[in-house]
Amino acid sequence: MTKEVAIITGASRGIGRAIAVKLARNNYEVVIFGRDIPKLEEASELLNKYETGALYFDGDVSDIDFVERSVNKVIGKFGRIDHLINNAGYAVFEKFVDSDLDQFKRQIDTNIYGVYNFAKAVVHKMIQQNSGSIINISSLAGKNGFVQGTMYAATKHAVQGFTKSLMLELREHNIRVAAVCPGSVATEMIIDSPMQPSNVDKILRAEDVADVVHSMINLPVRACVSEVEIRPTNPK
Repeated sequence: MTKEVAIITGASRGIGRAIAVKLARNNYEVVIFGRDIPKLEEASELLNKYETGALYFDGDVSDIDFVERSVNKVIGKFGRIDHLINNAGYAVFEKFVDSDLDQFKRQIDTNIYGVYNFAKAVVHKMIQQNSGSIINISSLAGKNGFVQGTMYAATKHAVQGFTKSLMLELREHNIRVAAVCPGSVATEMIIDSPMQPSNVDKILRAEDVADVVHSMINLPVRACVSEVEIRPTNPK
């Protein structure tokens, strides 16, 4: 039986890596994207222990030419793409009065253009297959504002609107589109940042988000969970 093929962006560490490991353990072919080559190589070695033909690509998710070339290589190798997990993200937590446009643009490049570019690159193949899943890792910041979050929350609100609209466009092709909105997760994004909670031991782990993603794409094709919020049970 042919394994299902999953592309995961931002997979050299954190949530993306946890999702890649979860899927590899469950017999998916896993393709990972990131910018940290040593970390990508390390992740690839780990994934290959689960007998997956793990491929990795290093580059900028906001570069549409890089994204399209890479996705075409994936299609050339496997002949299909079953799941896209848009996880790559970048955050600068700063009060608006102290922020600058370059900080905002960098978050837009990764958090919005990256999502658009990969969805655009896979969607024609998924329509041709009449199947597929696109899961965008958003955030509770895509639904709520917070102090020092003007830039980051703006990008994640955009991801929410993009996801909801794309779901309505693609469902007729049996393509499921969904957003996962985590609260605080113990990753490099918030550890040692202004958003680090007082009790790190009580917030989510990357593996918790990975479990949610796996359960969503493992549902029968007739069922689409279009949005999931996941937060620490008792963060205090």
